[in-house]
Amino acid sequence: MSEPVLDIEGLSLAIGRHRILKGVDLTVHAGEIVGLVGESGSGKSMTAHAVMRLLPHAASVTGSIRFAGNDLLAADETRMCDLRGDEIGMVFQEPMTALNPVKTIGEQVAEGIRLHRRVGRAEAEDRTRAMLDRVGLPESRFPLSRYPHELSGGQRQRVVIAIACALHPRLLIADEPTTALDVVLQAQILDLLRSLVAEDDMGLILISHDLGVVADMADRITILREGAVQEAGETAKVLTEQRHPYTRQLAEASTHVPAWSNAGTPPNGDRPLLEVIDVSRHFRGHRTGLFSRGEAVRAVDGVTFSIASGHSVALVGQSGCGKSTLARMVLALDKPTAGAIRFDGMPISSLGESALQPARREMQVVFQDPYGSFDPRKKIGHSVAEPLHLSERRLTRPERRERIAAALLEVGMQPDDARKYPHEFSGGQRQRLAIARAIITRPKLVVADEPVSALDVSIRAQILDLFARLNDDLGLAFLFITHDLTVARAITHDVMVMDHGKIVETGRTGEVLDNPQDEVTRRLIAAAPDLERAIAKRMAR
Repeated sequence: MSEPVLDIEGLSLAIGRHRILKGVDLTVHAGEIVGLVGESGSGKSMTAHAVMRLLPHAASVTGSIRFAGNDLLAADETRMCDLRGDEIGMVFQEPMTALNPVKTIGEQVAEGIRLHRRVGRAEAEDRTRAMLDRVGLPESRFPLSRYPHELSGGQRQRVVIAIACALHPRLLIADEPTTALDVVLQAQILDLLRSLVAEDDMGLILISHDLGVVADMADRITILREGAVQEAGETAKVLTEQRHPYTRQLAEASTHVPAWSNAGTPPNGDRPLLEVIDVSRHFRGHRTGLFSRGEAVRAVDGVTFSIASGHSVALVGQSGCGKSTLARMVLALDKPTAGAIRFDGMPISSLGESALQPARREMQVVFQDPYGSFDPRKKIGHSVAEPLHLSERRLTRPERRERIAAALLEVGMQPDDARKYPHEFSGGQRQRLAIARAIITRPKLVVADEPVSALDVSIRAQILDLFARLNDDLGLAFLFITHDLTVARAITHDVMVMDHGKIVETGRTGEVLDNPQDEVTRRLIAAAPDLERAIAKRMAR
């Protein structure tokens, strides 16, 4: 076999007394995809940053990182600046923060071309057009003058890939490139990366916590835990034999189904808890002239459904299909253009703010981002107790402390945690705390907006177990907004599939996902990563 593009041997990294990487070995050859897998905090991203030499000043590094035969740890900053973006590209996890919001997409792709190739503006723009067209953003539909905020999440990620690949690097590092994307966009981005590797004979390190994605994409896999390699080898062999206990643990967490008493027999509600009746939400079209506007945007278009007490219902669909807009109206944070929404008999779509207080007490929300859900300057007890202002009477301090402690215990945390700040908790713990805040008023309905998409597989399994227990013990009804069909299958009784503002298919979750009737549902299922299916496909090659 030819000399590897990247050869990491015995890489160890420490910041102060904290050892982050412990003797990591990793090789990548031209035209090869290597998956780097592990839970949050395992050292995946720090390994990538070590290759790029983008480490904190206090970092102490030993071992060897050789790129095309050159020792990167011995290279000075001038040499690394020549390599970054030219021979080594990197796709970061969050496309909105990876792009400069005040520069056009054309400027941002052309910047590296002009810097490394010393070409004029016209030639740089020609190369930029060709690269954006290659990643599926032709100038006829996506002019170079567009800004990042004018693009969807998947389109922004394509721009980031165009920047990283504009100079045909020998090595590309993709750090969780599809975490925030729906399954269809995820499949498109992964297909794009796969084609770029094949066409440019490029080496790719794919960093992910999703074993299904890595099993489908990677030729070889390296599994990290607490900075140390647990297992490495050919993807199919590692994932089928699962010799290391940690590999088995990750595989089991990827396909985890909670022990859920109410799964097969949901409680029978006397009447619907939530009724959405022919609801539409239209937004004014973009201005096309001084006195004219484009056609109105139909974000939600004639949606009707109901949720009974104690039932768990999934709302799935691609990004932009109207899920979040519908959720905002259910939570009475927005009013429908037409139709009506009733919660526990109250017409919440037509009530004023003061009249909504009883309904707000009975329904709460869990947001997607466990890091942005809390005020970093406030102690957790203060944040968890925020919904208590909706109580019918003012609680005394002892009563307030008792309610906070009870909510924390309910989600597997400790009462003493109320005195800590958000930064003292992991991502999974913060999501537990977000759920504690949602249940502290003992609501009847919780709207969970992508509550596990930002979590690694082990923590996701724990949070799904928690949702199942809350449904069993407290009889909570849930509306899960998700693009992850494995989550829908694991924790919901019924599923609704949404597309272009309409509900195109609905029914019992297992029946819909096992026997989809609508083309949109079939497309979502086909695009969803599946560990067992990916392993079988790889074994058949």
